[in-house]
Amino acid sequence: MNIQPRFHRNTLLLMLVLAVLGSSALAQNAAHPDAKSPLPENPYIKHQDPWRWDIRSQVFLRAGVYYYNDLNTVRDVNTDRVESVWWAMKDIEVIYPVVREGGFYWSPNKTIIASIRAGDFERETTQQRMFTKNTKAEYTLWRSDVQEYVHQIHIIHNSKIVVSDTVFDHVKARQLPWPDPKDWSDEAQAFLSPIVDSVGYEIAPDADETVKTLLDFWTENNDPQSIPQLDLVKFLTGKVIEHVQVRNPPAEFSSRSGNRIFGSTFIAGTSWSGFVVRSADIVARDTNGTKHDLATLLTSILRSAGVPARTVLCVNMLEQDVLEQMVSMVEFAMYDPERDLTFWVPIDVDRLRLNGKRASQYQQWWNYLGTHDELNDYVPVAYYFHPPASYEAFDLPALYGIRSSSPLPEYVIQSLIIDPMVSPVTAPKPKPEPSP
Repeated sequence: MNIQPRFHRNTLLLMLVLAVLGSSALAQNAAHPDAKSPLPENPYIKHQDPWRWDIRSQVFLRAGVYYYNDLNTVRDVNTDRVESVWWAMKDIEVIYPVVREGGFYWSPNKTIIASIRAGDFERETTQQRMFTKNTKAEYTLWRSDVQEYVHQIHIIHNSKIVVSDTVFDHVKARQLPWPDPKDWSDEAQAFLSPIVDSVGYEIAPDADETVKTLLDFWTENNDPQSIPQLDLVKFLTGKVIEHVQVRNPPAEFSSRSGNRIFGSTFIAGTSWSGFVVRSADIVARDTNGTKHDLATLLTSILRSAGVPARTVLCVNMLEQDVLEQMVSMVEFAMYDPERDLTFWVPIDVDRLRLNGKRASQYQQWWNYLGTHDELNDYVPVAYYFHPPASYEAFDLPALYGIRSSSPLPEYVIQSLIIDPMVSPVTAPKPKPEPSP
């Protein structure tokens, strides 16, 4: 399996914007109930030094502005006038992703605090836990009856997550046999298809076949499952790293970054407008891309080979470059037949790329595949770049989606802020003994 990839072509990418504010992390008290992982214990992957994060995500949508000039004046920059664009809203539905638990994280709460402001006022909403049709990834659905003209919407989504470093036993995991497809858990089976995830636009009819062609090329048309699962995952990870030339920024600042006023709400910080990411079939053909393209292609290649896999978008609180703070991790599932246990293993594919990992090294021990000593600073926020079909984002995929029974404006300025704050907690104080 040492054939080199054939696909080399330059690609023009969409541009994005996403903002992250952070604070210095403090280790969580190990005696606190939230510090104990609810994930099934197994001899393959261990969790240590968990930290709990409060995640405040905000989406700002403005219907844009247009410029006009009084007919009785000579047109110049001093006489141009600016007016906000308004649109009629009968009702709105907004969705935003929720991450519960995986290979290195778990959520201590089962509820999400969320609100919507349309115009200058908070709206009454109904809220539901919903799941995508195929992969069953969770999201929050708000519904609000807005019977007026508005020019801006402000969405606030608050959740909690506990994230821990991991230690992975490659030797033991390599001994696990390939499971019968029916033995995968329901959750794992949901991440076997679709092969190619949408990132906000229609997927080509032959997208799955494009990825399968690349997989067959790399495996020289051999059965991918003829070698141990862990060996295959590492081999294909190396092939994806060799294939994708990471040369483009993964994000772009919003034109309204900095200190801003939205209605009566003052927001400070940096904001993004979306992700620079392409679907896996396009990345298979056009190799120049972003670090997000690494993850989307690896996820699809693993699924095509029969390995349940998903992309996990995380905020890296250690990264100083704001454009690089959103990290695309990949998780793949393994199965222990003796314990009837499915568990997820994280891959930091971009760190592996920076460490020079290649397909020929697949039998070596790899740091950042399973084992990772910085994961408690990686705050997971989503399993997808763009939500399910029929919901819209504007310009670039940016986690959220919106739809309405009335027409949405053609042009909307969108900004996304994700603000993970470490929430140090202490162990519960023991109750005092009753007096004799």
